[in-house]
Amino acid sequence: MQMLEDDWVKGKTAATAKVLSDEKLKVYRQFKSGIELKVFEGLVQGSLNPAKVKQGLFERAFKSFDVNKKGYINTNDINKSGGDDISIKSESLSLSDFSDLLSDHMQSKYYKQGYRIYKQGSKGDAVYFINSGTVHVSTKAGFETTLSQGDIFGEGALLDAKGRRNATITCKTPVHVIRISKDFFIKYMKDSGSEVNLSLQEQDRARARDRAVNILSNQKGLIQRDLTKGDVLFKFGDEGQSLFVVKKGELDITGRTGKHILNILEGQITGERSLIMNRSRNATAICNTNVCKLIEVPSKQFYKVYKSSDPIKKSLREISLRRDFQNSVVSKYGKDFDSSLVELRMLFDSKESGEIALAEIKELIQEIYPNLSDNDPLFDEVLACLDVDHNKSVSWEEFIKIFKE
Repeated sequence: MQMLEDDWVKGKTAATAKVLSDEKLKVYRQFKSGIELKVFEGLVQGSLNPAKVKQGLFERAFKSFDVNKKGYINTNDINKSGGDDISIKSESLSLSDFSDLLSDHMQSKYYKQGYRIYKQGSKGDAVYFINSGTVHVSTKAGFETTLSQGDIFGEGALLDAKGRRNATITCKTPVHVIRISKDFFIKYMKDSGSEVNLSLQEQDRARARDRAVNILSNQKGLIQRDLTKGDVLFKFGDEGQSLFVVKKGELDITGRTGKHILNILEGQITGERSLIMNRSRNATAICNTNVCKLIEVPSKQFYKVYKSSDPIKKSLREISLRRDFQNSVVSKYGKDFDSSLVELRMLFDSKESGEIALAEIKELIQEIYPNLSDNDPLFDEVLACLDVDHNKSVSWEEFIKIFKE
């Protein structure tokens, strides 16, 4: 790739070349913030569904401006992309020039195989997008995975109030990343639209939930259960002594009225609510595919993981309480939760306020927890599980991000 072969990427830029570049880019630097913001938004959206292609991240961003595939961009291309309106005529930018324009605040960093980028518990000072290579992610609780081109890491510490890394990142191969400091990450997040903010914050929560489920399902000595289509795993009112991890197939979850709440897919858990809340089953789970292969996690082994750390506990409760919310909506309105978007919007905003606030959360949750006092902290916890952007209410955009995407 042209970008990766340029001397400036490798730290060998000649002083004369830099002078020429500064002169050429002078007009563009006036609009640098707007261009950086668009590139950042593209990096975030790309990280949600990273395409494993042999194309650098800056090259991909460059091509989002160069829609006519000219091999260069100019102020007209930037104006058309929705950036700041640049009325001054200027020279064209090559990919190398474009990368140079971004390099102050979106820095290329190269790490050798085996290098530890940061350690769990350390203070977070930057976020990283992987341009090439693979990193190994590990936690003290035993979770392990890998991330590769297009993926983001390090955002969790910058989104969390404590600001601490929740995993250790080590280079499995030589790695090239785009590093953005905490200050500029916060600036870009502030200036981005709600879609970018919600996407990144919900992805961070989803990763935490996946880590908790992974640790639960990888314990030794767990029991395998096999079901066929139509078999009942548990039914409403049963005493719950275990939770289950779906390894193959799909489960249909219905409430006390028989209306559909959600499907439990491969890699997901069900039955956690009875153990977390110490209550009987409030739903029925039925195998919805020809074969369902499950791993049963008995209560003793569940509580060992559940009580092992606050982040794991928080993530497992978030899974359970979001499902309680779905169950409450189904119970109150007597409709399947996977109704059309139009029907869901009507249920979501039945009072036409444009959002769900704490008072409405209380009204809904009391459908399945009728004996809770009005000031029970569970209501606030349910709201926090749904309030992705931390503004004390749940917007329609948050609702869709959580339950439909």
